[in-house]
Amino acid sequence: MNTALDYIKTALRRCNAYQSGETLALQDEIDCLEVFNDLLDSWSTDHLYVFGSNENILTWVTGQNQYRIGNPLCTDLGLLPFNGTLTGASAVITGVTNIPTDLIVGATVTDSASVLPAGTTVTAIGATTVTLSAAATSTPSANPVQITYSIPGDFSIDRPMRITSAFTRFSSLDFTLDVTTSQERFNEILYKAQPGPWPVVAWYNNLMPYGVLNVFPTPASAGSLYLYTDTILGNLTIDQTLIVPQGYARALKWCLAKELCGEFGYPMTDNIRVNAAESLAMIRALNAVPAVQSRYDSALMNNGRVGGDWITHGGFG
Repeated sequence: MNTALDYIKTALRRCNAYQSGETLALQDEIDCLEVFNDLLDSWSTDHLYVFGSNENILTWVTGQNQYRIGNPLCTDLGLLPFNGTLTGASAVITGVTNIPTDLIVGATVTDSASVLPAGTTVTAIGATTVTLSAAATSTPSANPVQITYSIPGDFSIDRPMRITSAFTRFSSLDFTLDVTTSQERFNEILYKAQPGPWPVVAWYNNLMPYGVLNVFPTPASAGSLYLYTDTILGNLTIDQTLIVPQGYARALKWCLAKELCGEFGYPMTDNIRVNAAESLAMIRALNAVPAVQSRYDSALMNNGRVGGDWITHGGFG
């Protein structure tokens, strides 16, 4: 498996900017990682570049027909982190003098000293303390540290670019949720607050920083929602391992080389241009979905109505 740095080094080598074994300058690492993440972020917008769907198991809220989806960081919303003291082997942030009003249980937290495990969440909030789901791995050399927190929506998952399918599981039975409804069709619903056992249609409004899922009818019970969303690419760190299906590594390396030529003014060779286009075409062909065949009820396909021609033979013959 390749790290982000491995992809960058290979792409730079194909641009003739760096040689094998040469140490990459820190600032070049930073600049190239930015280009790489921009490339992946752009790929996320095209369904034919994205592999797989994430299965998100969520729960309907009784009486609620609109749901915010997302888990942005406070800094993404223009809010400041808070300060607190971390101690090795302790899951409690102490000495918090100004707990943010929008910090809630379930929020994901990270620290400026990088001693909290990835995915650590808030489990309790006190007057001057915040209890976490995991303990700090060590005591930072300098305390207090900055704590960045997320502000979860109704469904605390990464804001999806695209919802591909969904269903509600109730009493071990699965009921389809049509997520292909357009805004115009959803607006045709006369009374959107109409209660029902579970939603059957949904319109996803791809807003920022939270996407908004509008459903009809309003769920009258807390069934399980299985929501399938396209994989979001990007947000890599320099040493993060990128796990992708077969064929993606080649496409990413050649396409990154093409991006870096434009970023740093390296000559664009025919080799880079041809291989980037060829490998990307293979990715698109891999992810292309065959056209869905029409399916009709058997009553529509087989004419079961009694014909009027019986009058000519009395039903005999």
